[in-house]
Amino acid sequence: MINKSDFIPIARALVSSPTAPFHEKFAIQYVQEYARCRPELCIHQDQHGNILLMYDGTRSKRHPRLILTAHLDHPGLIFHEQITTTRLQFGLYGGVTPALLKNTGVRIYNTALPKNQRALRGHIIRVDIGRKHRTLVTVETVRPLAYLPSSPGTFATWDLPAWRLRGNRLHALACDDLVGASVGLTFLDQLLRKKVPTRAGLLLTRAEEVGFVGMLAALKETYLDSEALYINIECSSVKAGAQMGSGPIVRVGDRMSIFNPQISAALGASAEELHSNHSSFLYQRKLMDSGSCEATPMVNMGLQTGAVALPLGNYHNIGVKGLETEQIAVGDALSLVDLLVFLAERKGGALAAVNNTQKALNENLDQRFRNYRTLLETTSPLA
Repeated sequence: MINKSDFIPIARALVSSPTAPFHEKFAIQYVQEYARCRPELCIHQDQHGNILLMYDGTRSKRHPRLILTAHLDHPGLIFHEQITTTRLQFGLYGGVTPALLKNTGVRIYNTALPKNQRALRGHIIRVDIGRKHRTLVTVETVRPLAYLPSSPGTFATWDLPAWRLRGNRLHALACDDLVGASVGLTFLDQLLRKKVPTRAGLLLTRAEEVGFVGMLAALKETYLDSEALYINIECSSVKAGAQMGSGPIVRVGDRMSIFNPQISAALGASAEELHSNHSSFLYQRKLMDSGSCEATPMVNMGLQTGAVALPLGNYHNIGVKGLETEQIAVGDALSLVDLLVFLAERKGGALAAVNNTQKALNENLDQRFRNYRTLLETTSPLA
């Protein structure tokens, strides 16, 4: 079972990276730095900016690769037009209630500048809610911009703490889905440290918050392994019935589709075995149909895909009093890493776990029939 020290440094660095749809450069830079420090990993970046990290702990290709997926963006604002030297207009990208935005503080960044740039602060003074077109917001800044906002890469995030750890609770601007991506990176770290004899990977995508278009682009290319087993990682709203602190979620589906039942069953069986061996390990099994995730287009393309999720408070920063930091229980994230590593470590790999779970189900159903077959036949009205 992993410790906080295995997860927190990775999560702090990635979650603190400012990001928005189509403006994931700073998060991508961290992932690239992570990979450079781990030369055992192979890295591939497609023409759309999605990143695939590959781990090969064995030369054998008898067993299909286990590939996790997560996304690197979070709802935010993208520059639209300069009105005055201190007044800018942005478009809203991602699922945030526009009515909550008035008077909200923002931090403005530009991807052409270094990651450690000093953000320009401002606040939203007007919200034009779009019906047929995108919602536009007007921001008043505290001082004139030091760069041309029309230059590529100007975006804004909510003026909320990027990272705050309080006991077992992580409060952050963008848990969704930078914490999910951090779980994937910690998973790879554990495979490297343990030298697990398996084949695995992590696909990190862009622009999920506007209709998982980064994943759609990856699916249209040819580099994704059609024989691999995929597991999508998300941070999903507790409004769907999950509870923070009660463990990660084996997500059987979302609002649009049901995921691969064999992979869901293998995840559930692995979680149950972990709980039997470690009573502190908790997990939940939910549909999570209050939203959709990247597993849906993957299933639609015929990939063998399951999903897991972390229960998320203040989903998309929507709090009781306006926009607030999102929240996850750190223990849930640690348990999710444990679950994914346990699945990868199974004898024969993740596919063996899937096949063994299916075999156990078949035997269970056959046994039920054998137990009552004679009675069913002798009491039949046709006997």
